[in-house]
Amino acid sequence: MPSDIERGLSPTPPRVEPWTIDGVAPAAFATPTTAEETAELLRDAAEAGRAVAPVGGATALALGNPPERVDLALSTTGLAGIIDYEPTDLVLSVGAGSRLADVQAVLGEHGQTLPIDPAGAEEATIGGLIAAGLRGPRRTSAGSLRDLLIGIAAAHPSGTVTRAGGMVVKNVSGYDLARVYHGALGTLGVIVSANFKVLPVARFETTLVAPTPTLEEGIEAARRVRASRIQPASLEVALLDQGPIVAVRLEGREAIVRALAAETAALLATDAMRLAGAGSQSWWRAYVEPQRLDHAGDDVIVRCGGRPRDIGTLACGISAAMERLGVAVPYLAASPALGGIVTRLRFDDGSPDKLSEAHDVILAVADHATILAAPPAWKRGLDVWGREPAGFDVMQALKAQFDPRRVLNPGRFAGFI
Repeated sequence: MPSDIERGLSPTPPRVEPWTIDGVAPAAFATPTTAEETAELLRDAAEAGRAVAPVGGATALALGNPPERVDLALSTTGLAGIIDYEPTDLVLSVGAGSRLADVQAVLGEHGQTLPIDPAGAEEATIGGLIAAGLRGPRRTSAGSLRDLLIGIAAAHPSGTVTRAGGMVVKNVSGYDLARVYHGALGTLGVIVSANFKVLPVARFETTLVAPTPTLEEGIEAARRVRASRIQPASLEVALLDQGPIVAVRLEGREAIVRALAAETAALLATDAMRLAGAGSQSWWRAYVEPQRLDHAGDDVIVRCGGRPRDIGTLACGISAAMERLGVAVPYLAASPALGGIVTRLRFDDGSPDKLSEAHDVILAVADHATILAAPPAWKRGLDVWGREPAGFDVMQALKAQFDPRRVLNPGRFAGFI
């Protein structure tokens, strides 16, 4: 049997931290440069009984259950680069190892963008963003990366590379299959490239940030904005260090945005700070920073959700429930139009039992709740994904089809599949 070096593998590099997944450091790593090489490495791993963890920008390694084992970390950074780009058609094909910041720079030269903004996205890779399925405030208007995905290629432990979708926005064949990989944490295949529809950059933007006496009043102000003719790019109600706030991002032609900003200020019914252009962009980057999984430290980050009309009850219920448990909530971000919440929890002294109790309490008031990041020792034995999602039997069937030997991220996805 060939040695690791002959396979193109090397011992884990001296800088161990980016390659440590929930405290588990792989014995070897590889950086393939083609889809076919990636598939070959996966086939060899399957034949040797190795567990493989795909790694992109290493910004979301805290996501998922602790791995059963990691024999090989497979970096996708060798799969970087623009494959095809047609600015006039608003379509882009890119290698999965490309950093979003680099992709945005190319798109920006043509006045275009991928309108996604989860925390740490600029440092993340395209494949990692698809696999992690994280989202940001822009999802209110632009949807998630899943909604922009029109084609994908993935390498599998069978040694094959499969492709779905294409470079046409209205392509139907294989479209849903392409989206299956979004949020699957690399358990169905290693994404090697992806195709997207892109959008023009907004000509002008402004953000209004208004303090509110309580979280409930912030939710009510957001409801007034949603009920109006205003269609914000982002609409958030949050509990920050300085107290509750409501934030509204508006984009479009400058004259229209300024008129809508005046209407928004009236609806918020309180003094609002206004930020335009680069100031607006900077504020939103800082706003999502507490959601970065690689900056969680000893805090726990949880994403949960329910029906949009119940977002106020859910946000206040979580805050009150954590107070009863003696768990601090230094940050809570709610998306009223989507019914989603991301919150940081701070335990005086954590343990698996305390984390499980907090998770159960949130699940009692939310439709779903996922622990996005937590100290590895607290996660042992706990399924961080919460309840088995709808269609879990389909997930199991897909895992059995694409990865029957459980080579890719074994145990890390929902239901420990």
